[in-house]
Amino acid sequence: MIDSAIKNSNILVVDDQEANIDVLIGLLNIQGYTNVRTTTDPREVVGLIKSSKPDLILLDLLMPHLTGFEVMRQIKSLITEHTFMPILVLTADITTETRQKALSSGAKDFLTKPFDLIEVGLRIKNLLETKHFHQQLENQNQILEEKVKERTIELELSNRELIVAKDKAQESDRLKTAFLNNISHEIRTPLNGILGFSSFIIEPDITQEDKEDYLEVLNISSDRLVNTITDYMDISLIVSGNMEVHPKQIAILPLLEKVFEHFQESAKKKNLEFKMQLPANADQFILNTDEVMLRKAVSKLVDNSIKFTLEGSITLGFEPINNNIEIFVQDTGKSIEKEAQEVVFEYFRQENGSNTRGHEGNGLGLSIAKGMIQLLGGEIRLESTKNMGTTVFLTIPNETTEATSKPKESINPIKVEGKPFILVVEDDDDNYFYVEKLLSKGYKILRAHNGLEAADLCKKYFDINLVLMDIKMPHMNGIEATQIIKSFRNDLPIIAVTAFAGSGDEFKIKEAGCDDYVSKPINETELISLILKYFKK
Repeated sequence: MIDSAIKNSNILVVDDQEANIDVLIGLLNIQGYTNVRTTTDPREVVGLIKSSKPDLILLDLLMPHLTGFEVMRQIKSLITEHTFMPILVLTADITTETRQKALSSGAKDFLTKPFDLIEVGLRIKNLLETKHFHQQLENQNQILEEKVKERTIELELSNRELIVAKDKAQESDRLKTAFLNNISHEIRTPLNGILGFSSFIIEPDITQEDKEDYLEVLNISSDRLVNTITDYMDISLIVSGNMEVHPKQIAILPLLEKVFEHFQESAKKKNLEFKMQLPANADQFILNTDEVMLRKAVSKLVDNSIKFTLEGSITLGFEPINNNIEIFVQDTGKSIEKEAQEVVFEYFRQENGSNTRGHEGNGLGLSIAKGMIQLLGGEIRLESTKNMGTTVFLTIPNETTEATSKPKESINPIKVEGKPFILVVEDDDDNYFYVEKLLSKGYKILRAHNGLEAADLCKKYFDINLVLMDIKMPHMNGIEATQIIKSFRNDLPIIAVTAFAGSGDEFKIKEAGCDDYVSKPINETELISLILKYFKK
């Protein structure tokens, strides 16, 4: 009887991420709950409580418009003196302060993402059973009320102590705290999508359309996770002073065209016009700078513009000014208030620094761009006009303004009869299995487990046409193996496939003799495109 009543309980799920809601709905359906309502807009919670009178609320904390704490404050005003309203907080923020604050704000339980679905189900059941018994024991409300008051006083006292401790250490620990909070949210949130939907995608009864939707969530979450980790690596190198600059002569136009091509699809999805604005002789300008670092800085600016522009256009371009080249990204998005124009270049800062998020992101894009441009001897600044948009300028010293001959890669494609023969040097079985699945249909594959074995196989099989070389391996790493192989087969193309993905790693790997470079996790299109460069069609 109790179980039947619990299964018919009204449950309200409040989360701004559709992926999280889908995971929770799937769990509740599997466990037999029949009355579930959801919303991605926390402003609707008060109306839903008045109309449906939920028995349990599953509540996120970090949401646009209203935080979970603000929602809980609104809920308190609706609850009568003897009503028990259980709230289960599900959040990516694992700090003790947040846990204490959530519990003192009205939450009856607290779980961090990525959460264990079995544990979530058990906690939901426990809270609903408590709600059921509470309704039966309203005549003992006074006793329960006294216990709640005592618990609240304890939590308030603990919270005050935490606030005092925080105030004492806030100035010296601001950056560390921001980093820990940020990395927790920006890693756990996409992990929640990956772990949740990876279990759904193999279920036997889902449709092909559902599989494609789940796969899209997995891809988006994976890309977000990879980008976040790369940003943390870059900012740590910048802050510690360990990021190295490797200048060489590069043509500006191809660099900007690569950035333009990379972001075209993102702009198209938001119905934004994406265009380039170039000087008449744009193909003649050469810079002596670090190509990877400059491309990454420009990409951060374009990514920001697309993220914060709801309608209109984005323009990428450059122009020579005196002895400098000024690259600019102009958008018609929301302007930045004057007092915030310096703040947005600080680590982990956005114009709106509150927990109410209108956009995802780790707040590192502009600070990474600024750090890299300063290492290149340049400057970064922005101009923002209300209702007009924002333009960010990167000014780079221009030692050589016009090129007599543009630098080009020298690649002599190989003509192969039948399937090209590729040596895959990889010590990890899972990584090798993935590459083998990608290449097995179009290529003949041979595996080496370490650099020493790779060098021996290249001596034994002179019909090997290309090598995919992992860098970190036992016995002999990929750098040493590449140098040995190149000593007796200098014309054999070697593509480094590595988890070393920080700025400067590509330069070091190519300096060691590798002809090309792709970072893990491997993108199928990128890998195949690189391989095809070395074979005649």
